[in-house]
Amino acid sequence: MKKITYIIFSTIALIVFILFLPKILDLFTKDIDPIDDSDLSLQVISISNEENAYFDLIKIKDVIYEPEDKSKAIFDLVNNELWDEKLAEDIIFNNQKAFEYFSKAADKKKFQNPISANPENINPNTIFPSMHSWRKMAQFSSIKALYLLKQDKSKEAIQEALNSVYIGQKMQESQVSFLEYLVAISIKRTGLETVKNVISLSNLSTEELKKYAYDMDQFYKNENGFVAILKGEYYMQSLSIDALVNGDTEMLKDYTAEQSQDISEKLNNDYNYYFRPNKTKFLFAEYVRKTIKNANRFCNDIPTIDSQRLASSSYIKLYLTENAIGKTIYDIVITSLASVNTTKCEEDSLVSATQAIIAIKAYKNDNGDYPSSLDELVPRYISSVPLDYFDGNSLKYSKEDEILYSVGKDLIDNGGSAGESWQTMPDPTFKIEF
Repeated sequence: MKKITYIIFSTIALIVFILFLPKILDLFTKDIDPIDDSDLSLQVISISNEENAYFDLIKIKDVIYEPEDKSKAIFDLVNNELWDEKLAEDIIFNNQKAFEYFSKAADKKKFQNPISANPENINPNTIFPSMHSWRKMAQFSSIKALYLLKQDKSKEAIQEALNSVYIGQKMQESQVSFLEYLVAISIKRTGLETVKNVISLSNLSTEELKKYAYDMDQFYKNENGFVAILKGEYYMQSLSIDALVNGDTEMLKDYTAEQSQDISEKLNNDYNYYFRPNKTKFLFAEYVRKTIKNANRFCNDIPTIDSQRLASSSYIKLYLTENAIGKTIYDIVITSLASVNTTKCEEDSLVSATQAIIAIKAYKNDNGDYPSSLDELVPRYISSVPLDYFDGNSLKYSKEDEILYSVGKDLIDNGGSAGESWQTMPDPTFKIEF
């Protein structure tokens, strides 16, 4: 009986100890003081409606025509495969007004979503307008560009393809949400891919090609928007943390008022050890600061700051971890941001490849052959040798294989790769086909 009694009391004592352990640990650890995050604040942006491409793009959703059940056929048209003349004409003819708005947006000086222009308008429940029609118009613009090319209208074709690049670039340079930034990259990539296709088949003169090659320099400049989305993500997470702590019924509108209050009470009382609001904000702030600091670096020169998880996958370790809730939230959010540097390097390398292809086309116009190296393009056809934004060296080029390529995110030079999409290749590779 003594042994049984001892076991029972020991078990009860252990359970009590485990249950009260967070409160015991809480006596020895505290949250930090509110952090100074003034360096991560968003600006209030003011742009007149007449200068703002947003107000042209937003009109597209009301007039765009999308053929039903033609997604695969449209994809083939955009990539200049299995060309369907009738479908291309159908899309172009029935989207004249949409093309007008898209062209006007490309001509505007700036882009700024009015919601993102003022931080006071932004909270975790902010609903941004659908951008599906913008992405779709970038595809339709590619189809129109290729259609014009087949009509021997090379100059009109390249101008149409550049509309998507201009719009994507303007969006990237503005103060936008993370989702808007990704849409901007998608639109810009569609345009750049089409520019490459049009250039390969065009009859543009050397002087025209040289102008387009030099103009490509402007499309590398996207750091301001890149920094803005990082600050915006911090701002959103900071608001969310405050909402959790304060039981803000507006921020937590997916819950009832009673549930919101319950969340707030638990985070402030029962689970203080597991949720340190200021320490959590500090984690996000430091990640954003480090990423901003690396905004202008090549991928191989960026320290690994996004791969280490802070919250253990072990329930036992997690139970003993201070700020486990905050660290778990951090891990979830950072996972979605972790690839943003790689995405930026991919995009800049695509600009490099497009620029190099235009310059090589101009060189071949004059010399009847490809250059032996990209150095031969400078300075007559291009301002400087295009770079591989993954390793910071010159973009790789093989005259014999007729390819341009990047070493990719693994930074291993395999001599180029084969495949249908450069985005999935170990060495993103671009064919020279003229």
